[in-house]
Amino acid sequence: MVRELEIKRQGARFPETAPAANPVFFRTYSRRTTAGLRETWDEVCDRTIQGLVELGKLTAQEAATLEKTQRQLKSLPSGRWLWVGGTDWITKPKNFSGAYNCTSTNLQDWKAFGLMMNLAMMGCGTGAVIEPQYINQLPPIRNRLHVIVQGDVGNTTKDLRREYTQTHIEGNSVTIHVGDSREGWVASYQTILELSTDERFTDEVQVTVDVSDVRQAGETLKGFGGVANPVKLPGLYQRCAAILNKAVGRQLSSVECCLLIDEAAVTIVAGNIRRCLPEDALVHTSKGLVPIRDVQVGDLVQTPLGFRQVVDKFDQGFQNVYEIETNATYPRATLNHRQAVLGDAQGGIVWKYVNSLVAGDRLLHSKQVLPGTVTHLPPDFTESRPSQSRTAKTFVVPELTAEVAWLIGLTHGDGYVALGRNKYDKPYGRVEWSMNSLDAELTSRIQAKIDAALTLFGLSAVHSVTKGENTAKSICSSIRLAEYFHRYIKQPNVPLTVPSFILQGSVDIRAAYLAGLMDSDGGVNNRPPHLVTSVYRSFIRQVSVVLSSLGIAGRLTTTYPQNSTWQVKYNLTIPALKERYNSLIAPHSTKGELRQGLKMYGFTVPGAIMREAYTYSEMREMGFQGSRTVDANYERYIAEADISLDIPVTVKALGSYDHVQTYDIEVEEAHCFYCDGYLTHNSAGMRQFISEDQLGASAKDNLWQQDENGNWRIDPERDSLRMANHTRVFHRKPTLEECVDAVRKQYYSGEGAIQWAGEAVARANCDLLTTQALKVDFLKAYEQGTAKDWLQARHPDLDANELEHRLARYGLNPCGK
Repeated sequence: MVRELEIKRQGARFPETAPAANPVFFRTYSRRTTAGLRETWDEVCDRTIQGLVELGKLTAQEAATLEKTQRQLKSLPSGRWLWVGGTDWITKPKNFSGAYNCTSTNLQDWKAFGLMMNLAMMGCGTGAVIEPQYINQLPPIRNRLHVIVQGDVGNTTKDLRREYTQTHIEGNSVTIHVGDSREGWVASYQTILELSTDERFTDEVQVTVDVSDVRQAGETLKGFGGVANPVKLPGLYQRCAAILNKAVGRQLSSVECCLLIDEAAVTIVAGNIRRCLPEDALVHTSKGLVPIRDVQVGDLVQTPLGFRQVVDKFDQGFQNVYEIETNATYPRATLNHRQAVLGDAQGGIVWKYVNSLVAGDRLLHSKQVLPGTVTHLPPDFTESRPSQSRTAKTFVVPELTAEVAWLIGLTHGDGYVALGRNKYDKPYGRVEWSMNSLDAELTSRIQAKIDAALTLFGLSAVHSVTKGENTAKSICSSIRLAEYFHRYIKQPNVPLTVPSFILQGSVDIRAAYLAGLMDSDGGVNNRPPHLVTSVYRSFIRQVSVVLSSLGIAGRLTTTYPQNSTWQVKYNLTIPALKERYNSLIAPHSTKGELRQGLKMYGFTVPGAIMREAYTYSEMREMGFQGSRTVDANYERYIAEADISLDIPVTVKALGSYDHVQTYDIEVEEAHCFYCDGYLTHNSAGMRQFISEDQLGASAKDNLWQQDENGNWRIDPERDSLRMANHTRVFHRKPTLEECVDAVRKQYYSGEGAIQWAGEAVARANCDLLTTQALKVDFLKAYEQGTAKDWLQARHPDLDANELEHRLARYGLNPCGK
């Protein structure tokens, strides 16, 4: 049995040094008694200490210690416990969270928004982790909401009021009857959010919100205490709809999420553009090159740290994606996606949003060779012919070898697949390849290579030279090969695509495919060497990524025709890294190596960056001019300095854009990955408002604005942002400059708080980091992105849930205290 406390009146008064103590106490912590009077301090102590004794099953000695320290104002329970501790209300499981001063919620679904309103209505402080890795899990807003509020608060008599919210849906019309309870308010708010993404609707959703059942202002809240004040509730639904409607067709930004939370908070107290990549962007994975739309959670993607696991994937809907024009190829992303930019001569990275890139920035292109996997040709689907047939040749689908990959590349470059019916209505089919016959020796090598590849299919070709045209042809008259190639390789007047078995094939398969393209219409002696030309831009983009997967950055150029009826041509050349080409691709090509003496128009490291790292003399010793205005050749620099550095690709400008389906992924530990050859950040970062999120960081800037008459007014669309403090969270130690800037902003505006998450997590794990040395070592691991591995290695008994909780504890410590 829990003992009844012996009441000892200590007679403690609030100290004279706290003149506001009495009004704060009676406003916030003193409940009304059954007689209608306010509790005294002693009565509050009686109630809350008894509640703690029952909750914790405390011993007499423990209870006596609590009683003494609380009555003497030496230690107190949470503020929320001072209000609800010892009441019948807090004994109900649904109300347990109401005993906590502070909570932290990851905004990853609509339930999280509802939970935050629920917590706020219980008086809890509601912290929201508005990191991309969470809010990018929210579905795109698909439905425009037209909200009408009907009825007046308090219209329904007490005995007829609905306690819980009821929702009725008929076609594209929805009626919400708001229930007269905490759960009712929360359900109605969450329902509005859910309607914006509900796939049942086919047009604008007509929403009628009936607030007639809500009790009027001033009525007592018997369980929780206090009185009702629904004055802002009717406007909540239209305010939320206005925010949601601006995001139709995309996901909510971090600030929009914040506004939705704060609109609920305004109601209670009174009472981004997404970052993503186009669906066909090719991600460098352990399986080879995979379109981001097909990447799955659990897949391993290539990062600067090696292969790391995808822990989440986000369907971001249709958005505008922009090409970044460079002196190499043109990666694509939404304007608020972040790309890696060279920060210093040692390979330091600065993450920049696409819309903040400037001419001269150096994007980082992969120099790693993607291993790929063992892939196979698709199975034979061609109809078998009678054994006595004289027109159907034997046909087998071989294993995918370098010879076969080369033949596919040659077919994409200069091949033609003919399939149809002749004048006698009999089916025919052939595959033919054309080439320049002026170089007889080269032509002979190509034809021999065609024969070697066709032998694997059980076929052969007939070779000939067309007189007067300087054209040689090789023709394989096999209807089954034609049918097979027509389905999987090439069709007349249909845009080319690189087959998945090439994209995901081994290094030799991808290299041989590129060699086939080079042997078709490429030029090893061009300046720069020319790989392929096509009228299909998407095909050239794919080929450039295949080249990227071998650690070679190609260069895209465009040839505009003089005749407007002709098609634009897209060219892919190889401006640098000829040694890599010669070691991987040239062995499969009949045209051989790129000449060592051939001048290459390659990539450079900015002179200004070089001079920050090296003296004039040091640069001269490496063979460079040493001037800030003269850039250093990349290949020479990595050779002379013996440094590992991704290929620096120079940004020229933003190019054209397309409105396409987009996706993004979240990658463990590295939080970045190579896509289309370039190092790009995953949308999901590690921040509450991530330190780089300028949208979140500046959300409250200029909240008050002055009109033409000199009158100050608050921006009505951002008014609710005043409901909470905003913190920028750094997952690396902030620089001195960043700290000074934050202090300066706080001094002038009260905003600008920052947090070094590593320190907060370390303090919250003091039970594991028992010495200063352990803490220092852990912080090093945290900055390197290996904190999870560090904890697992030293504490293998931690299960996955506890491990994730420990690393997320900065969310409950936003000020780093």
